[in-house]
Amino acid sequence: MERQVEKVIISRLAKWRSVALLGSRQVGKSYLLKKILKRHNGAILSFDDPLERVEAAKDPLRYLEHWYQPGRYLFIDEAAKVPEIFSAVKILIDRYDPEPTGICLANSGNYLLLRRIKESLAGRVSLLPIYPLSWQELAGEKQTPGLFAIINNNIPAEISPPVSPVETNRLREERILWGGYPTPCLVTDRDARIIWSSDYVRTYILPIVVEQFNIRDVAAFEQAAQVLFAQNAQFINSSRLAQLIGVSQPTASNYTYQLQAMMVIELVNVFFRNPAKRLVKQSKLYVTDPLLLHQPLGTNFSLQSAIDRGQIGHIYESFILSEMKKTLVNHDIHAENFTWRTQDGAEVDIILSATDVVVPLEVKWSTEPSRGDASGLHSFLSCYPEIEKGFIIYPGEKIKRITEKVFAVPDWWLLGCF
Repeated sequence: MERQVEKVIISRLAKWRSVALLGSRQVGKSYLLKKILKRHNGAILSFDDPLERVEAAKDPLRYLEHWYQPGRYLFIDEAAKVPEIFSAVKILIDRYDPEPTGICLANSGNYLLLRRIKESLAGRVSLLPIYPLSWQELAGEKQTPGLFAIINNNIPAEISPPVSPVETNRLREERILWGGYPTPCLVTDRDARIIWSSDYVRTYILPIVVEQFNIRDVAAFEQAAQVLFAQNAQFINSSRLAQLIGVSQPTASNYTYQLQAMMVIELVNVFFRNPAKRLVKQSKLYVTDPLLLHQPLGTNFSLQSAIDRGQIGHIYESFILSEMKKTLVNHDIHAENFTWRTQDGAEVDIILSATDVVVPLEVKWSTEPSRGDASGLHSFLSCYPEIEKGFIIYPGEKIKRITEKVFAVPDWWLLGCF
């Protein structure tokens, strides 16, 4: 399967002295690097292999010099498992300064790699996150996402509906339920997917967390992960979170940080730019892939059960945020995501901040968004009159003008799935 971020990696390697690839476990980093080497000259070293780790740690510079050839790629997978390698990489990069070296460091999670980069490679490396497969990638579509028309303030008055609305709805439901991790989303057996999701934290995340953070109470960490996943798309109160997990507030904060470091959850901060109203201080928590919700929501998790239990709004919101992040990275566009909420309850789900552009986005699981759904957007726009428009993202078929300043846009158009 084609990964859109592959072109971004190759472009960065041609421009930057080195590149660091960050992603959660089982997101497809190793597969992608090996795939690049099928069409380009180079070598890949995996420090998942204990023998390679021992060999590299003996004499890191000599080890790299053996493998590195100018004009060829050198990919180092799970680089943070050999801390000594970073000083050697620094020497190589400086030796060929200012030319790009073609060196790419990859690692599961961001904690150790970012720490090593800060210690040895600051200013010498371009950071690039990699996420699970996107809806657009899995649908095999190549259209330009409507998100870029929104960023460029160039939305069309009308769009053609999808060729098959039924198929579009089916694909959306598939992604909301099963996410984009390559292994489970590329199989069709429901039981196999459930087993994979059940084992993900224990098999892929926990060993790294234990190694990097010296976790002693494994059971408490696993329980904390499920509680945190269940807080998806909600503002986090650290004291309340500690009560839910049954640990002290510092311990709850540590668990949250560790899951962030593994890139399976993220905390989105409130948008503070000359606030005209008093805003809440809490961050909003999101899971980075919908598949992680299967454990806290139960093995019978389905779209209908989520609707029946009143959870579909939060699930759909986190799904849209994760797909937007994939879209931006896959097209090498830098932007930051925020949320917004006043102390009197006015709220906007996502504030997208790109270069000289701020776009407020409300996410609604409704085929008929109303003027009432635009109230949070209007509150935000009144605080920031220089921002001309707000948008409601919804699972519909048309671009609709809800009010003078608020438009509803279909999710499939936003994400290029048409």
